[in-house]
Amino acid sequence: MPYPPTSEAITATNPVTSSVVAPISVPTYGPGGSFAVFARTHISAPPSTCLSLIRDTSNWRKWNTFCPSITLSPKSPPPPATSDPAIPTGNEGWLELGTTGAFDVFMSGDGLIPGRKRSRTQGMIVTVLSPMTENEKKGYRIAWKGTGYFHWQLHSERVMEFISITLENGEQGTEFNCWETFGGVLAPVVKATYGQTLVERFGDYQRDVKAFLESPSTAVSNGEALASAENENGVST
Repeated sequence: MPYPPTSEAITATNPVTSSVVAPISVPTYGPGGSFAVFARTHISAPPSTCLSLIRDTSNWRKWNTFCPSITLSPKSPPPPATSDPAIPTGNEGWLELGTTGAFDVFMSGDGLIPGRKRSRTQGMIVTVLSPMTENEKKGYRIAWKGTGYFHWQLHSERVMEFISITLENGEQGTEFNCWETFGGVLAPVVKATYGQTLVERFGDYQRDVKAFLESPSTAVSNGEALASAENENGVST
């Protein structure tokens, strides 16, 4: 799944890049669309830990300033079986392939501030949850598409890739790429009205994940949680 390379390097002084770019191919809608928002960072945590953080919606309220909560639909289909220990199934509140729901969106990025009101809710369905090994990349991918509009009006799909890399300090870490491609007759309106705001929020999303996972206490607790989830699913660690 190709995407345009960013011209901005990830460095200690520029840890996150975020911008509006040409449409990037997404699983459901392919290479078309009107525009995309693309963000990128490096994280001192393995891809499996990054994926687990995104999947565990009960913890969004601890770090996610953009979309801190989600209501999962009880009508979501049962998750398919998986043999990958980093994609355990059956954990309450975790996103699975086919999960449907609606998350609260705070376009001002103040979702963790008590008393602030959400801007709106956004329906979604998880379309991809899988390992990735193509083009010499190794890691994991999760994607979901928005629901609530007719396809011709507005459609979007967000893709998150967690790719195993060697960081500047020589340790193993993750390149976290996140993009959402928008299409439909309303997409140019969304770009004109919210383009810069989406760039800011996607940048915040990267920073939130990075800061949370690189906190020493968080790294320990997330490692223990992942090990517990794997044991519960019959996977030895």
